[in-house]
Amino acid sequence: MIFRVTALLLLALPAFALERLPTPAHDYFLEIAKDRVPGHSLIAKFGENPDLPSGLVYETVWDGSILYVPPVAAVVHNVSSTLAADAGSVLSSGTASGGSLTTLIDLDATFSTDTVAAGDIVLNDTSVEICLVTTVTETMLTCAGSMRSPNSGLVGFANVVGDSYRIVTNASTGASILHILGLDGNFLQIEEFVVLNGLGDVPTIGLYSRQYRARVFGPGTTAAAGTITSVTDDIAATVTLQIIGDNNQTLMAIFTCPADKICYVLKWWGSMARAIASAVSIVHLRGGTLGGIGYVLQTRAINTVGNSSFNYDYVVPIAIPGGSDIWVEAASTANSVGVASGFDIIVVGF
Repeated sequence: MIFRVTALLLLALPAFALERLPTPAHDYFLEIAKDRVPGHSLIAKFGENPDLPSGLVYETVWDGSILYVPPVAAVVHNVSSTLAADAGSVLSSGTASGGSLTTLIDLDATFSTDTVAAGDIVLNDTSVEICLVTTVTETMLTCAGSMRSPNSGLVGFANVVGDSYRIVTNASTGASILHILGLDGNFLQIEEFVVLNGLGDVPTIGLYSRQYRARVFGPGTTAAAGTITSVTDDIAATVTLQIIGDNNQTLMAIFTCPADKICYVLKWWGSMARAIASAVSIVHLRGGTLGGIGYVLQTRAINTVGNSSFNYDYVVPIAIPGGSDIWVEAASTANSVGVASGFDIIVVGF
């Protein structure tokens, strides 16, 4: 049976992926995680709706605890916190003269004069990568380890001539930086760093049609103090994503496959996050268009007196075309029930 399942999984993989499969074949997913399978990446989406209404009214599984509404068009978003403590300060910025995975050089910089110090953070806004400063001279910074992706943590690209950068330190006791991952108006992936300004709005550089993951960063061991939101700057002023306190990243079982990719759903899961006596919750995995036509891809029921969780692995992964949304929704027979859910996806470029 094991060999049959493995064979079916291999048949579901693109031909060019099969050519690069390591031995044994089950290490394929580890090789993707190591960024050693070109054009392939993994994303695990997860979220929690901590307070569903009664009456089997469906809401999206995210920590907004309401039906999720995506932007109606690609727009600038305003980022802010509910507390002034979430703020960063840009000590220095400019254009790199060169560097490497572990250094940033700017011959026109005055890093020491600008009071840049060990523990501050380098943001490469061109490659959208991050590192922690260890040593400082007037024109060169050295990083701990190397430049890394803020989403995966994997080693990234060397700092090169022409890269735009900012050096950030904490302005208070909370988080200082927000990294946003989403899609532009053509449903192609974009990302950026936002230096937080506490209660004040900071507009994004990018125009986003979707935002599906964000994480906070800051020098030292700082964490988000308040609730950080990214809100559309249109009349609707809709919250597209949020981070509640020291969760330090979004909790949203929502994803949109980029237009130039195909996405394969490997598994999904769900569980009661807050149990109410005799409550039953129905959980749907849906695909299609958020706020438009959505299709139930699979449904499960969980309850407080029987099975309060489930886990489903697809023998043959479900293909989601580029530009399509995939999300989880839940409903309950009792008020104040919480449901957590998520799914794992392989994202494959053309």
